[in-house]
Amino acid sequence: MDALKAHRAKHNAARLKAGDAWREHGLIFPTSSGRPSDPDNFSHVFSRLTKSAGLGHWHPHELRHSGASIMLAQGTPLHVVSEVLGHASVAITKDVYGHLMEGDRRAATEAISGALLGQRRRAAPRVAPDDAEETG
Repeated sequence: MDALKAHRAKHNAARLKAGDAWREHGLIFPTSSGRPSDPDNFSHVFSRLTKSAGLGHWHPHELRHSGASIMLAQGTPLHVVSEVLGHASVAITKDVYGHLMEGDRRAATEAISGALLGQRRRAAPRVAPDDAEETG
């Protein structure tokens, strides 16, 4: 609550400083003149920070892809990942991230083969598609 009060005080000070240039839009985080912030501002700041941290040129959307990749690698069901990402359908999620599930397909194929042939096999370790050629 203290943070909100401090923000409101800062907001009021900016309004007084802007004087006639202030345009009231009822925003919580306006620019220094009361107008809506440019949606690209966060992207620009984020990209500058990742570059200065030595991480290269990143955009916030790449965090979304990283999050989805981590969820799938940890075994989160595709329909759950789809819901978290807000995709309209699981098909969209599969189209974008399906390549990350190649190891799952191989493990499923080996499991069914083992069951049909009466052999007990451990599930194949997850291998990234690029690594599959090197190991196989």
